[in-house]
Amino acid sequence: MTFWSSQTLEKRIGQLIDPPDPNMIDCNAITLRVGTEIYITPELVQAHAQTKQRLRNNQGFLIPPGQFAFLMTEEVVRVPPDTMAFISMKTTFKNKGLVNVSGFHGDPGWEGPLIFAVFNAGPASVHLYRGLPLFLIWYADLDHQSDKRKTNPGSNQIPAVTINNLTGGVNSLNVLDSRLKEEVERRREEDDKLNNRIHDVEKAQRASYAALTFVGTIATGVVVYALRQFL
Repeated sequence: MTFWSSQTLEKRIGQLIDPPDPNMIDCNAITLRVGTEIYITPELVQAHAQTKQRLRNNQGFLIPPGQFAFLMTEEVVRVPPDTMAFISMKTTFKNKGLVNVSGFHGDPGWEGPLIFAVFNAGPASVHLYRGLPLFLIWYADLDHQSDKRKTNPGSNQIPAVTINNLTGGVNSLNVLDSRLKEEVERRREEDDKLNNRIHDVEKAQRASYAALTFVGTIATGVVVYALRQFL
């Protein structure tokens, strides 16, 4: 298996991606851009409101920490039957915590946009936009043209069955941490209220005790005085 050089990619780029752009060749790989359609998993509280998004040119979006996303490429990708392709993401975005959790290759005969499944394993949201050069694809020769290859074109949109695998919402660690902090704060406030009530009750009890002591002292004095009058 021999990986294609930049020279080979330049010669054959019109057969490999549409629209072809020699400027997208990066060493011995072709850069692919974020395309028109995306899907980002929602938090549980938004599970029934989230759907696919179609992006305008340069429109931005965020992938929150702990969430998955499906990202379609802007380019239609073709893999000749005598080759196979390997796909990945640029290191810049891997360093932000974005992980490719989809397949890592393209089969012989494939033709259509690629759909990347990614996961944000980082601590902060990752900002992307349509047209962003995000993905890389490498081509390599096979020893023979593959008899077993893809024959049906790939979908030009993110299939519903793909999205259904991740619907229902995902409670990320970041959200769970926030909820835990909110719960701890709520319990602290309740404890403070309870302590204040106990303090008020104790204060009222001390006031009642002082009043009873005062009344008892007066009553005792009255009784003693009355007894002295009769003796």
